[in-house]
Amino acid sequence: MSDEQAKQPISAEPTKSFFVDMLTRDIALEQAVLDLVDNSVDGAKALKDNGPLPFDGRKIQIKFSKEKFEIFDNCGGFDSDAARTYAFRFGSPHGRKERTPHSIGQFGVGMKRALFKFGNHFVVRSATTNDSWSVDVKVPEWEAQDGWTFPWGTYVDDDKIAKEKPGTDIVVTELKPEVATRFSTKLFENTILAMIKSKHRQFIAGGLSITVNDQHIDATSLYLLVANDAKFRPGVDEFDLNGVKVRIIVGVAYSSPREAGWYVICNGRVILEADRSNTTGWGMVEDANSAIVIPSYHNQFSRFRGIVSFDSNDSALVPWNTTKTDVDQDSSIWQKTFVRMTEMMRPVITFLNELDRDIDEHTKENSPLLKYVSESTSVKPEDLKKAEFIAPARGSILQTVKTVKIQYSKPLNQVSYLMQELSLSSAKSVGEKTFELTYKEMGGE
Repeated sequence: MSDEQAKQPISAEPTKSFFVDMLTRDIALEQAVLDLVDNSVDGAKALKDNGPLPFDGRKIQIKFSKEKFEIFDNCGGFDSDAARTYAFRFGSPHGRKERTPHSIGQFGVGMKRALFKFGNHFVVRSATTNDSWSVDVKVPEWEAQDGWTFPWGTYVDDDKIAKEKPGTDIVVTELKPEVATRFSTKLFENTILAMIKSKHRQFIAGGLSITVNDQHIDATSLYLLVANDAKFRPGVDEFDLNGVKVRIIVGVAYSSPREAGWYVICNGRVILEADRSNTTGWGMVEDANSAIVIPSYHNQFSRFRGIVSFDSNDSALVPWNTTKTDVDQDSSIWQKTFVRMTEMMRPVITFLNELDRDIDEHTKENSPLLKYVSESTSVKPEDLKKAEFIAPARGSILQTVKTVKIQYSKPLNQVSYLMQELSLSSAKSVGEKTFELTYKEMGGE
């Protein structure tokens, strides 16, 4: 080796193909689509007004098939300076201020990761009220060239976007075979519909129109039960942690094993939905004496609802991971909030245990506590104010007729015979019916 060669710096630069492969390998296709939706939602958030529906008039249209993927929005677009300096950078540049306060497209990789994940040719066009631009990239050609810049494309106004109609349009073609296959299935379409409906429920409820392959997504909301006599209500706490506003709600809703659990929301984006894992406290054991603080989930707790939301002007502070599929459990914000979550969760679990005992004693049809809960009013979480969780004690709710549970066992063939003769569908109904017949035969009123 010559002296000149020895003085040359050692290259540690990644190849483009390696970088693209690593960037896209660990992101699910569904999450890549959601990353692009997140960016459009950020645009809508930047333009929202203070009316009853802050996102009214804003729309996001997603279309995909085996030939191409397209996402269009009329959410204001972004200018060529933003495109040149950070929108296509791999990661957010150091010191860059948030383009949208309370944004959800925080990490600076979502759009690029999705584009590379989908296919080998993408065109991105955007227009603001005073600027318009286009980027046109054929990925294999770009990978073969030196440098990490993207070429500008030729921008043309059309009926979708123009300076008079600000927005962004992204089209990906030459789809990768595995992507084209999944984009062509009804299963994938239904999955994306369900995920957007879940993850962006707050924005859809606020008037944001989202369609997937021309199917409009309707708004949904969570509900909790509140009694008219004010003796049964959810617990709500609110506090600030180093620039993050935290709101925790715990309470009881209608029985639904599919919807029970914790909902974790960061800057309006649902990160965890109906979570019943130890991430949110289920199955928590106190190390000092191995005491169970919170039991593992089972359907006895199908009425539990917990909602914890984090909101910050600086999206780097909220406790989510880079794919927005889980919380960052190392975050001090999450760790401090988690303690309060379990504190507030405990009395709800205690009440649900008492409710289960009341049902076991009186039966589901005659439980006075269940009747009281079922007659409570459903309210939206956003309508609740700061308060402690309260619920009536078992035995405090008066019942018109005192009941007792009767249990006995009989041979299966005899029970089956009576089921057939009495046109009944269960052993329980046989027991109830035979009791009624006997009671009447003995002269009971």
